[in-house]
Amino acid sequence: MSDTDNYQLSNAETAVHPHAAEKQTLTDSPDLTAALQSHSSNLFTVYPPRTGLLRVGWYKRSSQWRPYPSSCSAGLALVSVTTFTLGLILCQAKSVTSPAILSGAFFFASGLVQIITGIWAIVDNNLFGSVLLLCLGAFFMSMGAIVSDVFGTSSAYTTADDLNNALGIYLSSWTVFAFFLWTATFKSTAPLFVLTLFNWIFMLLYTIATFGDHEGVKVASGVFCFLVSMCGFYATYDGLMAANNSYAPIPESKWLRMPGSWNAPEETNNVGYC
Repeated sequence: MSDTDNYQLSNAETAVHPHAAEKQTLTDSPDLTAALQSHSSNLFTVYPPRTGLLRVGWYKRSSQWRPYPSSCSAGLALVSVTTFTLGLILCQAKSVTSPAILSGAFFFASGLVQIITGIWAIVDNNLFGSVLLLCLGAFFMSMGAIVSDVFGTSSAYTTADDLNNALGIYLSSWTVFAFFLWTATFKSTAPLFVLTLFNWIFMLLYTIATFGDHEGVKVASGVFCFLVSMCGFYATYDGLMAANNSYAPIPESKWLRMPGSWNAPEETNNVGYC
């Protein structure tokens, strides 16, 4: 057995330099071609897109990599809890129409903590997961500032129409973002595709309802907001449950993936590390 077979990267090296295993193999071996052929299968394993991990494409995990836990389940849980409650309020469940009860959740649960989970997704080299969690965390935190008027945002407008028009303009930008987020899931999994689609429709309807003060459209936006939470809870369950801790983990088969991700890419060089 050669020295490269015995070589193991430290936690610090794998955390900072994900390609260090390949570099070490290439440097130490006298025959680069033989080294690549003999060690490539041990460097990484390729995995398909996964809903609970917010993986929208095939990815490869190095066998030398430090096994960080994923933060996506926590972030998805916070998205689900907030959108579950907000959806019911927008649907005027039990005649409740004000989302003021969510002020704390907007700031802390779906704001601060969710942003932390998004930062941790960066450590796991998860681009889509970090963008979704960070941006939605920022959105909910900004909504908390508007709802609670802690920065005097709402009181700065003299009439309700002025406030609604300003809020509608603000929501329009998030509708555009939600659309682009949805288009990033065309080769991911069906649940992620549906989640981001419902999120875009919710943003679109909520923007329209805010501009025109249409109660019917606002209720419809609440329905899609609630559906987002259902997809989020599914994703949370998928990421949290595994064979070692659950009797009913979700086996995401080929048929739960979008057609563009049914088959693994032929060139693993185009697959991202994590």
